[in-house]
Amino acid sequence: MILKELLKDINFDFVGNLNVKIKSLFFDSKKAVKNGLFFCLSGTNTNGENFVDNAIKNGAVAVVCTKRLDFDITQIIVKDVRKVMAVVSANFFGNPQKKLKIIGITGTNGKTSSSYIVGHILRFNKKRVGVIGTSGIFIENKQLEAKLTTPDSIELFEIFAKMVRAKIKYVVMEVSAHAIFYNKVYGIDFAVKVLTNVKTDHLDFFKTDVQYQQTKLSFFDSGKRFVVFGDDKIGHRIKQKYPSKTICFGKKKDNDFLITKASVSIGQTSFNLSFGNNCYKIKSNLIGEFNLYNIACAVCVVKMLDKNFDVENAIKTLNCLSGRMQNVSLGQKCKIIIDYAHTYDSLKNLLCTIKKISKNKNIIVFGCPGERDSYKRFKMGKLAGKFCKIVICTSDNPASENARRIMWEMQQGVNQTNAKCFCIENRKNAIKKALCLADENTNVLIVGKGSETYQIVGDKRLFYNDFETVKNIICGK
Repeated sequence: MILKELLKDINFDFVGNLNVKIKSLFFDSKKAVKNGLFFCLSGTNTNGENFVDNAIKNGAVAVVCTKRLDFDITQIIVKDVRKVMAVVSANFFGNPQKKLKIIGITGTNGKTSSSYIVGHILRFNKKRVGVIGTSGIFIENKQLEAKLTTPDSIELFEIFAKMVRAKIKYVVMEVSAHAIFYNKVYGIDFAVKVLTNVKTDHLDFFKTDVQYQQTKLSFFDSGKRFVVFGDDKIGHRIKQKYPSKTICFGKKKDNDFLITKASVSIGQTSFNLSFGNNCYKIKSNLIGEFNLYNIACAVCVVKMLDKNFDVENAIKTLNCLSGRMQNVSLGQKCKIIIDYAHTYDSLKNLLCTIKKISKNKNIIVFGCPGERDSYKRFKMGKLAGKFCKIVICTSDNPASENARRIMWEMQQGVNQTNAKCFCIENRKNAIKKALCLADENTNVLIVGKGSETYQIVGDKRLFYNDFETVKNIICGK
């Protein structure tokens, strides 16, 4: 496309030729392209304007920046490069977002499960669905790898274009706090915006709870319809601020979708969900009170899209989402559960659920990621020790940090309890140890990575998956 066409509806100054032909968009100066438009993004540690010379060597014919640079190249000068990147990306791929009904789900916990359930209900009702999130990118049954919960806008709009070509009608996507902060979803006219809950998380980046909460709230500064968890204080604030376009769900009596008669057991979660004169009787194989809320959230979303969608029969056919309270049955003597719980609140939810539904003793294997909020390591270690007889601290994406240091910080929390603690850096060996210590009266909880297929060690992304590791250990591979 011609650069001038890509800049439609954008305020900018420029230096150079606006009629240059653009064949690709990029923000990584190391990437080799042809006739590329380079976006000078600023991050926490870098500024893309320092890498323009490298981008030119790799095929840039124009750049988007915040000030005039000392380079002989077409320059588009704007106030916010990230917002412009989103708009240009949409234009470059033919504005596919306008041909889709997009549901954006944000929140600390429950985004992936809620997205999965919404997608399942829509498919049950014969709709073609795409899903974007932590567990991958799904275009109907075709799966693509997701490196980020919410892809950067260039990749995101390219995915939307692929979905349009595949005749997808509905897209359910997770929207992370980082994606909101960095304007990755800027310019998308969401059919429904959703808030699952807001807990403490990502304090390594946002520094304070208030800043994190404000970022989540800012997602709802625009939009047509909102679905929020009314029992959550941030959800309640959204309902108060935008009463005419917000529907809330929860157990408190002032919710629009009211949860009553809830029952959670090993085999089933059931509850009634009342909305006006309608009462939906929900039964599901998914385990745990948090899944009760995830299901209620999904039902609300779907009913906002079309009140005639069949939700009760759809929920009955739900299977466990890989890596989310996943019960592993490979002929072993103990119970094995794999779960993604990686925040204090999600770990607490998991452990409280296990305590309610099982009298077995618990052995937990988990780690805390590197380059993230370090204080939660102590807190999560202490929490694990309160609920489990044995805590095995191991690695979980240590990145540039020393994994042994991370485990030591976790161990300090465990040491505040009566639990026995082991620190085993190799995650496979840590799981082996847990299985060796377990008997038929034991739950082995493998926590933190869920369905992830990688470990980040240093600057390397290595293949790793908890389920495959468990399978190989039990089957003797």
